[in-house]
Amino acid sequence: MEQVKNSENSTISKTYYEFANEFKKRDNPGNYKEAVIGSVKSVEPLVVTLSDGAIEISLENGLLTLSEAFNLRCNIDKSEKLSQVAGLIEDAKSVSETHSQSGAPCNMPNAIAKLSEAISNIKNEVMNLKCELKPLDRVVLVPSNLKDVYILVERI
Repeated sequence: MEQVKNSENSTISKTYYEFANEFKKRDNPGNYKEAVIGSVKSVEPLVVTLSDGAIEISLENGLLTLSEAFNLRCNIDKSEKLSQVAGLIEDAKSVSETHSQSGAPCNMPNAIAKLSEAISNIKNEVMNLKCELKPLDRVVLVPSNLKDVYILVERI
């Protein structure tokens, strides 16, 4: 196997060296396009402006698409079940029980309070992920391989 000098102290086979160079070319493309920052002009329909408002792109004109991750986040609470959690938690906290035989207070309300706090924390974290775009929000857009098409990946 032919050897190539890699540095002052090491040699590697020419095949491995060429293979590594191919990976380097693949992982560092020359036509890399940088992400840009846009501003939300409207939400329904979603319109984002670039270049201080000089360019408008939207889902409708085909120049804008949502990344899969962003699209999934936008659909959080589409059923609005998460929005009902706060009321359900308050209903659960109002439960008061007494033991029917002894009449002693029950520990059930304490358990319900702890569970409702845990559920509330989870709901808050999930809702923080939700994408609720508003006009003037700034968003990160990545140019796609298609000419003049941008992918919305995140709200800033």
